[in-house]
Amino acid sequence: MSERIDVFISSTSRDLPAHRQQAMDACLRMGMFPIMMEHLPASDADAIEASLKMVDEAEIYLGIFAWRYGYIPAGYDISITEMEYRRAVERGIPRLIFVMHDDHPITGAEIEKGAGAIKLAAFKERLLADQVVNFFKSSEELRGQVIHSLVPHRAADPGNLHSRHASDIPLPPAPYIAHPYSLLQTKQVIGRQKELGVLNEWIKQPDASTFQFVVAIGGMGKSALTWKWFNDSAPGLMQPLAGRMWWSFYESDARFENFLIRALAYVSRRSKEEVELLSPAECEAQLLVILDREPFLLVWDGFERTLMAYARMDAARLSDEELDTITANTLANGEQGDHTAADRQQLRKTTDPRIGEFLRKLTQVRASRILVSTRLYPAELQTDTGDPLPGCRAYFLRGLDDADALQLWQALGVNGSAPTLLPLFHSFENHPLLIRALAGEVAKYRRAPGQFDQWNQAHPHFQPFDLPVVQRRHHILSFALQGLDELGRRVLQTVAAFRMPATYDTLAALLVGASRPFAAESDLDTVLSELEDRGLLGWDKQANRYDLHPVVRGMTWNNLAQDTQADVYENMRAYFAAVPTPGEDEVDNLDELAPAFELYNALVGLGRYDEAFHIFYNRLSRIMQYRWSANRQRAELLEMLFPDGIEQLPRLKKISSQAFVLGHLARSYKFIGYPGRSVPLYERNLIVREKSKKSMILKAVVLGQLSDVLRLSGQVYAAEVSARRAYQTSQELNDQMWVGDSLKWLSAVLDVRGAMDEAGVALKRAYDIFTDQQHEPLLSATGARLAQHLLWLGDYQAAAATVDRVWEWSVRVKNEHDRTRAARLQGEAAFRLGDFDTANRLLPDVLLRARTASLMEEELPALITLAELAIQQHEPDKAREYLNSVWELAERGPYPLFHADALNLL
Repeated sequence: MSERIDVFISSTSRDLPAHRQQAMDACLRMGMFPIMMEHLPASDADAIEASLKMVDEAEIYLGIFAWRYGYIPAGYDISITEMEYRRAVERGIPRLIFVMHDDHPITGAEIEKGAGAIKLAAFKERLLADQVVNFFKSSEELRGQVIHSLVPHRAADPGNLHSRHASDIPLPPAPYIAHPYSLLQTKQVIGRQKELGVLNEWIKQPDASTFQFVVAIGGMGKSALTWKWFNDSAPGLMQPLAGRMWWSFYESDARFENFLIRALAYVSRRSKEEVELLSPAECEAQLLVILDREPFLLVWDGFERTLMAYARMDAARLSDEELDTITANTLANGEQGDHTAADRQQLRKTTDPRIGEFLRKLTQVRASRILVSTRLYPAELQTDTGDPLPGCRAYFLRGLDDADALQLWQALGVNGSAPTLLPLFHSFENHPLLIRALAGEVAKYRRAPGQFDQWNQAHPHFQPFDLPVVQRRHHILSFALQGLDELGRRVLQTVAAFRMPATYDTLAALLVGASRPFAAESDLDTVLSELEDRGLLGWDKQANRYDLHPVVRGMTWNNLAQDTQADVYENMRAYFAAVPTPGEDEVDNLDELAPAFELYNALVGLGRYDEAFHIFYNRLSRIMQYRWSANRQRAELLEMLFPDGIEQLPRLKKISSQAFVLGHLARSYKFIGYPGRSVPLYERNLIVREKSKKSMILKAVVLGQLSDVLRLSGQVYAAEVSARRAYQTSQELNDQMWVGDSLKWLSAVLDVRGAMDEAGVALKRAYDIFTDQQHEPLLSATGARLAQHLLWLGDYQAAAATVDRVWEWSVRVKNEHDRTRAARLQGEAAFRLGDFDTANRLLPDVLLRARTASLMEEELPALITLAELAIQQHEPDKAREYLNSVWELAERGPYPLFHADALNLL
């Protein structure tokens, strides 16, 4: 990521506040940081020192000069403003000079007279002699000139597409705003006094519920409401208040694991690096203790991103209305619904059951409070009858009341009478985003800016009243967007094509230059500003990123003709194809793969699935699987190659490519805990491979992998059939390596159904084959199977000796799955041998490894063994807690065999 460039903005302040604001925004637009002295210290000496220190810290000096010379401290002959310029000259830093044109409108009070005027004239004469000077006739023109002048000095980083990581952690009680909210289109929240009152009453009650949920579809203003309340109301109402934290799950780094680390660092007043040394379980436990003891306020924005319905790369484009229907979102409000609809409940469950488990623990916290804005209420915090669990409250946010709707309309600079406007607002349920969007269109109506009656007369096709509610929303937004010129549409379309917010650098690279829509970045800035004023585009100034509200994003993109979508995607494809993907050892986080992700998305959008597959195969697959264990993201990417549905084949030309995608998607599903989903994919993989005689060896491999997921999902008979077919196929090929591999899978099934002797024979033969071939990866896997077999037989000493060799192999192979499995078996062997200290040391670490790498088939047996260990150590409550962690995971997979083991232990 590029280094920050500091720009010192120098000018007189009393006469140029609007100009200084425009210069500041121009710097931010360029990704530079404006340094400004808005309030000088009381004494002259302090003011001079502070001002010159700021010049010394800057890389660029930016001077704005009008008709005042500025303050001259006692004992000096020149103003502080001229001192600043002279220091910049001494330092030799770039100096960008802007002087007010004679035609700029001013008042008499803004013109200095007397000695100051003489000094100003001399100063300007020097500026004109020494520098290239820009003359501006308005604050808006100044902004464009500043941007144009800063462009050559900007260190663009277009490869850093949209990441913005949580800000530095302050010490409480200072508020910790990890991800500032940036999509508030007006300067303040209009109205919502009733809803603010609900939150006020909640936080003031000494016995208030731990959780307060604000639930609403997109565009209702739930984030803006909670942001205003967090900043304006909460500090004075929650007393005592140890600290408050704002966390947005919309951000690319806002995974729940990151929240746990940063929240614990904040509330415990420790460094993030110190907390990162803890396991997730330790983080959770310590965070719960502190939140129970000290009164902190936590706000989670966009919590739906942790739920099944929205946990996907294209979440921003999903339809709220459709999801509300299929998820029965109103159940948590006590309204009627089908309580037995498992699919609806499933979409409102957390993607990771551990998050749901932690939520339930949080409901028992006494001192702290948690406010959550979300589109869907989480199923884990709901009773069987559809009500919130004790400790939880849900408020379902609806449209604005009439008075607030009119106030918002007027605040956006648009007129109109209540009898005319209210029926219109009622037609779309006083939806605040739609009011903002329509007001922005009317405010920019060139023939009569802000005059609704004239705008309405000029648009006879604007007739939302007779349409169904959902269609009315689209109708309103279409008219709000149609007033944009072609350049405005191009910007919105480009931002809408991204999966996440886009940085200015990326937009400038895509939109500015020869044969592109904008000739200069100042022209792009003008359009960005108009879109912001209309409420259609959000600008996060701190990160210099741009985003559309999901409702606007979906409307913008889905209403585009296919050829226009193709043009946008082609522009993105051409650009991102030239951005290199870093090597495996150069990637510090998945965000650094964003250019490859966007290239992949663009190719899929263009229907160029084979090219997208090659991007995945060559740039993403290995690093995501082995370096980051990002199997959930791998699955999301691979699913995009199935435009006809997962039940069909991927839309790829080569049989080998189809088979690869089917196999790797099945593997990703298995890793993230869904072996049941893997079964039909492996079965289709076999059908595809039947078409190619060159695929016989791989057919044996797939049969073995199919046997594995069939066994895990409880289909033991079918698993044995598949393993025996794998063995037969590899024998026909006379390939000893795959004979051994198929025997390994067969032994696992035989062990499960109790044919221990036959399983032992198969294992010994496989083990001998791989020993002869010195094939350490397969020795590691087969040795692990042998160790598990010996443990089940009760030969614990032999199992321990075997797994020690397995650990050595797994370390050399550098496979995280192998290492985690070996460590689990070491822990279990130690437990069976009565070495509880070693088991207590190894197994919690295995749990951390398995959860970090999404290895559910290692996590579940580790939990069960930990529960057995707790029972032996006379800790039944702890054992029950481990077993409780098994149920949801086992049901989702499904993993009926692990589930049965846990139930037997219970």
